[in-house]
Amino acid sequence: MGGILFVSWPGAGNQVPASGLATTLTERGYDITFAGYADQRDRFAAHGHDFRLLERAQRAWPTTPPTDWMPALVDAVWACRDHVDDVAELLGSGAYDAMVVDCLMFGALAGASRHELPTAVLVHSAPGALLPPGGGLDHLALAAVNEIRTDIGLPAVARLWDTWRDFATLCTSVPELDPLAPGLPESFEYVGPLFEPSRTTWESPWRVDDDRPLVLVSFSTGMAWDQRSRIRRTVDALADGTRRILVTTGPFDVSDLADRPGVVLAPYVPHDQVLPAAAVMVTHAGHGTVAASLAHGVPIVALPNVAADQPALAAHLDRLGAGIALDGDDADPAQIADAVRAVVEGRSYASAARAIAARIADAPGPEGAADRLVRLAQGVSV
Repeated sequence: MGGILFVSWPGAGNQVPASGLATTLTERGYDITFAGYADQRDRFAAHGHDFRLLERAQRAWPTTPPTDWMPALVDAVWACRDHVDDVAELLGSGAYDAMVVDCLMFGALAGASRHELPTAVLVHSAPGALLPPGGGLDHLALAAVNEIRTDIGLPAVARLWDTWRDFATLCTSVPELDPLAPGLPESFEYVGPLFEPSRTTWESPWRVDDDRPLVLVSFSTGMAWDQRSRIRRTVDALADGTRRILVTTGPFDVSDLADRPGVVLAPYVPHDQVLPAAAVMVTHAGHGTVAASLAHGVPIVALPNVAADQPALAAHLDRLGAGIALDGDDADPAQIADAVRAVVEGRSYASAARAIAARIADAPGPEGAADRLVRLAQGVSV
C-alpha cells in the first residue's frame, strides 16, 4: 500500500471525521500522514499517524488568542496564501497516492489544483449548514479566496463551495441533516458521519440501578466560543436531583458546579460510551455532536453559538422533530428545563431521532468513504 496525505487545521469538529477515515485507511495498510498546525501533532500522533507541519501557514497562526477568532482564521486557515506553497513542498518531498483536504482550507485546495495527485475534499458537516451560498463564510472569506485563486491562475468562484467541484467531495453527513440537500451539486456525496475511535474508557459513576434520566451536556471545545454560560445555565436548569447530569467541560473551568445534585463533571467522555444510556443531549449543535447523538437515537436540546453550522443545524433538527432549538445566548434556565422535560417526556422526539439513526446506519460510513478514496487513489472515478 502507498501513502495518503491529510491536510487539516485545529478546528473542533473537523478533526474527528478526518481521524476516523484515516484510521480506517490505516487498517487497510495505508501509511497516513497528517499535515497541519503545531497543536495538532499530539492528537494525530496518538492515533499512530505521521505528522508534517505546515511551516509557512504556522507563522500566520495566532500566538495568543485573538479577541475575534474569525478574521484570524480567514488569514491563517480559510484563505491562507501560504497553503499553496506548503502543499507544493509536501507533495515534492513525499510519495502519496492521494490527498484529502479539509473543506475550509481553500488555499490548500487552490494549491492542490496545480498538481495531478488525486485529491478529495472532506466536508465535516452538512454542506448546506456549514457553507450555504451567500452565507457567513462567503461574506467573510470569498474575496480573499478569489484573490489567491486568481493570483495562481485559477478562475474566481461565485460561491466558496464551488471550489470543491474540481475534486471528489465526501460529505460526512446524511441528507436528512442538510437543510439544502435537494439543491446540492451532484458531485457532492454523502458518506455519513465518521467518528474517531475512542482511546479512553469511561465508567459510569452512578449505581447500575439508578434509573433517573441521564442528560449528557456537551458544548463546543473550539477556541472561538466560551461555553461556560451555556454550561452554567444548563446545570441551573436541571440540577434538582431528579436527573443524572454528565457535563463534558472541555477546556472550561466550571469546577464550582461539581457539588450540584446529580451532576458529574468530566473534561472528556467518549460519546459512544455514554450515549447508549442517555435520554437527551444538551449541546451547541455542532455537526459532530449532533450526528453522534442522533446516531444513537438520542434527541437534542440545542443552544447554538452564533456562527458556523450550529444555528442552521439547530433549526433543522427542530423542524425534523428530533429536538428543540433555543436561543443559545439568551435561553434562561427555565426555558432549558422546559425543553429538556418536553424532549424526555414526549415520545415523538426520540422516535424522530431513531428514524435519523436508521439513515445514519444505512450510510456508507468509514468503510464506504475509504472505498471511495481507494478508488480515487487508483484512478477510478468516485
